[in-house]
Amino acid sequence: MDCTSQAINELKEEKKQLEEQAKIELQMEKLKLKKEQRCILQSQDDIIQNRRKAMKELEVEKDLLKEEKKKLENVIAELLKVGHGCKEKLDKIKEVVMEE
Repeated sequence: MDCTSQAINELKEEKKQLEEQAKIELQMEKLKLKKEQRCILQSQDDIIQNRRKAMKELEVEKDLLKEEKKKLENVIAELLKVGHGCKEKLDKIKEVVMEE
């Protein structure tokens, strides 16, 4: 009987150790997943910030192009009023500018 109870105690101790080891491994896996989640969230935040920055830059560029278009339209209008150069060529230029 003594060997049997000793064997049972050893099995119980081994079971306890395995359960503790499983808990530790589970905690490690949870920590790993949390770290990966933080990395993903940071990456998403970086992507959003970069996209907003790019959109602002595009907006500024779009505004500059609008200003340039207005300037060209004014130059064409002045040339048409004054009568310099070929009126047909100026009309073609105006059409190209208006196509945008």
